Amino acid sequence: MTRGRERYDIFCSVCHGMTGNGDGMIVRRGFRRAASFNDDRLRQAPVGHFFDAITNGWGAMPSYASQIPVQDRWAIIAYIRALQISQQNPNATASPAATPAGPAASPASSGGQR
Repeated sequence: MTRGRERYDIFCSVCHGMTGNGDGMIVRRGFRRAASFNDDRLRQAPVGHFFDAITNGWGAMPSYASQIPVQDRWAIIAYIRALQISQQNPNATASPAATPAGPAASPASSGGQR
């Protein structure tokens, strides 16, 4: 999750924003609004959609295949899912165990290291 957040902050947040609402710095400077990961369409999208978008580009977004290794793409996707959960219920704690693809963890688990 930490790696996903680091890579998201570097490659994604400038357009998609720190909370995934599509309001990053580039958008605030007048460029085309990026997709919000918190729209129902992207909340319901399979993880393969995100992988394909990062790999091949989507709309105004270019391909990041040459800049983001495959393992980091999946880490970013896991972080996007955590962002979606945190924005759906701002009082919830978004942990790796809370992501749809992650295994259930007991309350005593420590931060989802795998």
